[in-house]
Amino acid sequence: MSLTIKSCYALRGLYELYKLQNQQTQDEEKIFVSIYNISENTEIPNEFLAKIFSELKKAGIVDSGRGKFGGFNLTKNPEEIKLSEIVEALEVPLNSYDCVTKGDCPNQDTCPADFVWKRVQRAIFDELSKITLKDIIEYGERKGNVSPI
Repeated sequence: MSLTIKSCYALRGLYELYKLQNQQTQDEEKIFVSIYNISENTEIPNEFLAKIFSELKKAGIVDSGRGKFGGFNLTKNPEEIKLSEIVEALEVPLNSYDCVTKGDCPNQDTCPADFVWKRVQRAIFDELSKITLKDIIEYGERKGNVSPI
């Protein structure tokens, strides 16, 4: 019962996207960052990251542009992007339980444990909805500023 690597890669990729966007000059209106640059800096496989960002685009978390200066950018400010949105766009935790994903299962009337999986699912998303991309960015910046011993 855990989230997959897709969510981890998405958070790392979005963090890197934010960093690269903010390295650009502030007078540019819409800054796009190539998936290649994000992949290169995070060491996440390019094709897998492109697939993840495609799913994030469908969810409205990132936008994309084509051409020489194309790539991706955030559609909202980091404090407006909840981790629950990101995870929900990519995967459904506990998706092997029909009572959670479909709302029912053949054993719904007799299963003594369905409430457990529903409660765990709700707890995961409740917690993820309290954390924003801004929290990830701030934490990453603090970790990056720690000098090695």
